[in-house]
Amino acid sequence: MKGDVEDAYRLLHPRPVVLICAGEKPNVMACSWITPVCDEPFMLAVAIWKENYTYDIIEKTNEFTVNVPPPELVNSVWIAGTKSGRELDKISVCKLKVSRAKKVKTYVLDDCLANMECIVEKKVEAGDHVVYISKVLESYADSTAFSKVWKKDILLHLGGRDFVVFGKKIQPTIEK
Repeated sequence: MKGDVEDAYRLLHPRPVVLICAGEKPNVMACSWITPVCDEPFMLAVAIWKENYTYDIIEKTNEFTVNVPPPELVNSVWIAGTKSGRELDKISVCKLKVSRAKKVKTYVLDDCLANMECIVEKKVEAGDHVVYISKVLESYADSTAFSKVWKKDILLHLGGRDFVVFGKKIQPTIEK
């Protein structure tokens, strides 16, 4: 069975979608190509297209924040993922509230369920993307949304304009 790249892309979805915030004058972009890669220290890998404005900012600053949006921000996620910060102040257009991050020189998004402040440790070239292996310096979450497990729905990206929410916890029924 053969498929095209779009088919292969969708085989690995749905995936949590996050908003990456970077820069002294903050820019925001949507991203679902993100994954934990280490527990101690806690590290994430995030793949960013080299043509993105956010790529340019991270290349200069070596830092960013990861912000987990609630489903109510789906329109902001769509704008953040389809418009360029070179031409548009997406923070203003999306009416996102920001606060200064605690450990990095950019911002966190106040309307999000969780925030992680990251510093780049290593870059890996991956075709037209760069994978940033980044240490999480600080993380915090809305206690009504997360405490060891998600208590609220989180937004997942299926691909293209398609999103779903995740919130129903299931466990295997077999014994350990």
